[in-house]
Amino acid sequence: MGFDCDIEIIDMQLGGQRIPYKTIPYGPHQMDCFRYGSPFEDFVEQIRGADIHGLTCNFTNSAQITADLARFIKAVNPRAFVVAGGVDPTARPHYYLQRGVDLVVQGEGEWVFSRVVQAFANGGDYSEIPNTATLDRIAPKIDMSHILDMNALPPMALDLVGDLSLYTDTAEGPPPEGVGTNYICWETSRGCAWRCSFCTAPSRGKYRFMSPAAVEAHLKYFRSLGIKTIVWQEDNPLSRIQQNGTGRYLYDSGREELLDIFRMIRSYGFAWEFANGIEFGKFRQNGRFDHELAEALLGSDKSADGWTGCYRVQIPLDNMNIAKSRFPKLLGFDEQVDILATMLTDYGVGHQTYDLFIGYPEQDAVAVDQFNDYCRRIKEELSALGGDTYQPYFNVFNLSLLPGARDYTTLRKLLAFDVEENPEVIGIFLSAINTDHFSYWDVYQKRLEMTNALNDRELHRLYDGIYAGPTTAGV
Repeated sequence: MGFDCDIEIIDMQLGGQRIPYKTIPYGPHQMDCFRYGSPFEDFVEQIRGADIHGLTCNFTNSAQITADLARFIKAVNPRAFVVAGGVDPTARPHYYLQRGVDLVVQGEGEWVFSRVVQAFANGGDYSEIPNTATLDRIAPKIDMSHILDMNALPPMALDLVGDLSLYTDTAEGPPPEGVGTNYICWETSRGCAWRCSFCTAPSRGKYRFMSPAAVEAHLKYFRSLGIKTIVWQEDNPLSRIQQNGTGRYLYDSGREELLDIFRMIRSYGFAWEFANGIEFGKFRQNGRFDHELAEALLGSDKSADGWTGCYRVQIPLDNMNIAKSRFPKLLGFDEQVDILATMLTDYGVGHQTYDLFIGYPEQDAVAVDQFNDYCRRIKEELSALGGDTYQPYFNVFNLSLLPGARDYTTLRKLLAFDVEENPEVIGIFLSAINTDHFSYWDVYQKRLEMTNALNDRELHRLYDGIYAGPTTAGV
């Protein structure tokens, strides 16, 4: 854009300290809240030396920590210009602007934040920069005419991150033996063909994706830095093969490009997992299983040099199709089990992590018990097929009213907490709404009960950490 600046990236979640900052009444108990990582005070020198501070907050339950950091920056350096971005500031700019943040970037930040830096250097007029909010200027919605062309995105500036070997897990549980570091979280597309009510993806603009040539530029860069494993964070990579009501592909070359991309990724020797889920129903097209597509995305090879190809898949079971109107992307239950079995037996994807949601207003005890029964059936049927190679894990999530998602708008009246005061309760491991069938505490307890019943206890503690419930009965 014709100007230069010095940039430093600080990952404050490194450091390993646990710093208490508040306590919230939760059910019959008290919930202690902590910041994990490095204390704010460790960065006083950087705060004093920088003109602009960009803070990222994608998860609502981190909102107060982000706001506290903004206030701390202002106390150390009153002249600092503090900018917040991410999913939660996009949906709730007022929260941040009232707590120490000077400007919020709403939506994608790559181009917009660069414009903000340029405007700061030129005197501080931000009024003409789209998708920015200040206390006296908040647009009613994001201007989607400024969303990015994915092919124009250069590879991430990982030289600014430093030692990639510090990042030692994929945040999805331990990978199987042979999957090597370094890891990279990555996306070749943004958006999704669907508009699921719990998800914030629809608020981020239409579905768009990189060409195979653009993908290869990123792959070459990753290899130059010693990256071996890709942790896919796309909203829905299989939206490239979305069909309309007549069965026609929305993107004529979408399927062929997917095949080219994943064959290329394997040729470069990467291992990968679909950590944000994959719309596994799309492996069945027009009543037939697409083995060519499955081989490209799910196939793998193991050798003395390590793992190449897919080693784990996150499976969005969502509501198990009990109420299909909420999730039209889902197939019937027996069809789902059939596809999962094919993934296991034909392509060796034994590490299957299942995501499902409980706590919707229409769900009563019978519906939750049906969830339990369905999950047990999946586990029993696939265990009989896969034996020791089948490694399931069931993520039982509570309905989380994520700001920016449709559920937040339509169900917010059910919240048992003030999100402005206690944003920590907005997350998939805690429940925060009362329904006609359950209190928020009942749903939280039901989640613990299901997760413990469906999973190995030690694995549950490893996956869920502090959210796994007490280590000893009654404590």
